[in-house]
Amino acid sequence: MALAFAGMSTVAFAQYGAATNSDGFAKEQNKFQVLTNKFWHNWFISAGGGVSVMFGEADSKADFGDRISPTLNVALGKWFTPGLGLRVQYSGLQAKGVTYYTGGTYTDGAAVNGLYTQKFDYMNLHGDAMFNLSTLFFGYNEKRVYEFIPYLGAGIVHSYDAPHRNSLGLNGGLVNRFRVGKAIDINLELSGLFVEDKFDGEIGGGHSHDGLASVTLGLTYRFPGRTFSKTAAQMPTDELNEMRDRIARMAAERDRLNRELQDALAAAKKQPEKEIVEKEVVKEVPVGKMGPVFFKIGSATISSESASSLAYMANQIKNSGNSYVVSGYADSSTGSVEYNQQLSLKRAQAVVNALVKTYGVDEAKLTAEGKGGVDSFGAARLNRMAVIETAKTAR
Repeated sequence: MALAFAGMSTVAFAQYGAATNSDGFAKEQNKFQVLTNKFWHNWFISAGGGVSVMFGEADSKADFGDRISPTLNVALGKWFTPGLGLRVQYSGLQAKGVTYYTGGTYTDGAAVNGLYTQKFDYMNLHGDAMFNLSTLFFGYNEKRVYEFIPYLGAGIVHSYDAPHRNSLGLNGGLVNRFRVGKAIDINLELSGLFVEDKFDGEIGGGHSHDGLASVTLGLTYRFPGRTFSKTAAQMPTDELNEMRDRIARMAAERDRLNRELQDALAAAKKQPEKEIVEKEVVKEVPVGKMGPVFFKIGSATISSESASSLAYMANQIKNSGNSYVVSGYADSSTGSVEYNQQLSLKRAQAVVNALVKTYGVDEAKLTAEGKGGVDSFGAARLNRMAVIETAKTAR
């Protein structure tokens, strides 16, 4: 059972949050996984005091208040994972009950209504496996104020009064832990002890065992080295390499299209009848280092290929202190002037939205402009695009 719960504490119910590596690629953060701690880390000591009630052969015949006795506990333990810990606890002090037997082992005083009072001192030395359900179900959080920790254990119960009986005991309970500081917790512990029938000096009757229920309030001190280090699940190497290759191919395609655009401009310059137009094109439509992002005819939707290329551009923008202008263009050979103006602005805004919402670029660094329909870059498909440039070079 302990091994099963330990497994739950590290692999069950995994949930992830986005993070970024130094090279800009995504990695996964698993809040249920932590690094294994060192042996001397996450040790604690606790102590508490409260009351207990005994459940023996005839104890139900006595008033509940007459069976209440003081109890205390002291424990030393260690958390091996945020969800699984072990402790050794010394608990007990005094037990009270009643019996019908005149010569009972722990009989004290005269009979009242045929019942004799029992009272004896005892101790319970036991080991417990502790399961932090708050961590198992909601993930590790070193600053969580309240945690719900059931436990199970076994040990030896010893009577300090003659005839000094030793009995086997099973322990179970719940620790309600309240964090009040980096090293200090307040504990409200509810515990139960099932012990052999000879514990209260009576053997036989209607019970095959005796029992004790306790409520204690105490403090826990957690020794230095009291936290766990979270792990990041890195993307598998083959997938990461494949993604890098894909982005490299996208970058090569982008460069090819840039060269094609530059060649088209150069070819246009060789035609004298278009010389004035060519100068205006070079002046009004700058080609930045990032982009272009191409669109299908009549569309302002970014393709999956362009989206992958934008991831690279976004990383460059975020690492720069400059502001940028995203300029959208349309093909003047199709659509009216008004339509192409609107379409070019939509294309620029689509790039801005993708950079901000998908890749986390600061929106204040970006401005969208629509340049309308143009016929300046050779093939018609080259005019259906958006380019990104630093604001200081924008026109």
